[in-house]
Amino acid sequence: MTAAARASAWAIAAGLSLAARGAPADTPRDAPAAIEVDRDAAPAGRVGFGFDGGQPVDAWGASLAVSWLERPIRLAGGALGEGSAATDPVRRRQTVALGGALALHDAIAIDAQLRASHQVGDRLRALGDPAPLAATVLHDLRLGGRIRIVGTRARAALVRAELTLPTGDAAQLAGEPRWTAAWSLIGRTTFERGVVAAATIGIRLRGAEVAIGDRVIGDELFAAAGVAVPVAPGWAVTGEALGALGDRVAGRVGPSPLEARLGGLAEPVPGFRIGAHVGLGQGDQIGAPRLRAGLTVAWTPDRPRATATDEAGRDDRGSDASDDGDASDDGD
Repeated sequence: MTAAARASAWAIAAGLSLAARGAPADTPRDAPAAIEVDRDAAPAGRVGFGFDGGQPVDAWGASLAVSWLERPIRLAGGALGEGSAATDPVRRRQTVALGGALALHDAIAIDAQLRASHQVGDRLRALGDPAPLAATVLHDLRLGGRIRIVGTRARAALVRAELTLPTGDAAQLAGEPRWTAAWSLIGRTTFERGVVAAATIGIRLRGAEVAIGDRVIGDELFAAAGVAVPVAPGWAVTGEALGALGDRVAGRVGPSPLEARLGGLAEPVPGFRIGAHVGLGQGDQIGAPRLRAGLTVAWTPDRPRATATDEAGRDDRGSDASDDGDASDDGD
């Protein structure tokens, strides 16, 4: 990685860190439907973990993902005020996500994703609002970028920056009222026999904080970790955990959801990858679904491999050549 790219990565991280420290605690908006209850963070244009685990992007990738959520938001009795009944503002949601990724450099990738959903639920009936929950909704547009700051394709530390734009249905629990920005540090390594482990930790900032009963959706810390274990050529099983720690604003505490997932990855033909997973939320936190099931397919063509003649004239790139040939690494 060039010195300029590395400097850019640290500049992104430093800038967002300063923004987080300097962001004032605003008075939360009284708009309890203006939140996003699906916290899926899988990067677009590839198949792998439910978070950016540093999977290499050779040239480009396109992905189609479908998911089924059961009870992504549950509010207990009294959560919306004294005497309010328990309610499921969104009881069930089916989502389709289209995404793409593009490699700008061996160490730099960008991606974008847009989602749409069908959903059923109570919306804000417990607050006395008779407006029904919209059956079909669009979500916020999500843009992301990632830079490898040190290491190789198989063993690396990376920085990711992400921005969501308020294009979704913010009155239907399917979008934020304003932008959100996040940055995270990612670690990834490939062990013997192709076992891949990855972890990330970061901070998410919201342009507007929203009160929903006794909770507030605001800035938060988040983290995730996962492992992929090959079980046959082109096949792997995965396990991961994803969580967040909400901020405290104006006497309210942000949700701290935790989700555990099990899944599998497959590459039946070179470049065509499939991933499936099942997740269980831990507790009745906003964004921790009772059940999540998902399926993703992606076309991610590999870059042309160097020939023996090319190898004789190339510069020393450490273990990149062997990393590229790792089947589990390609599948994440």
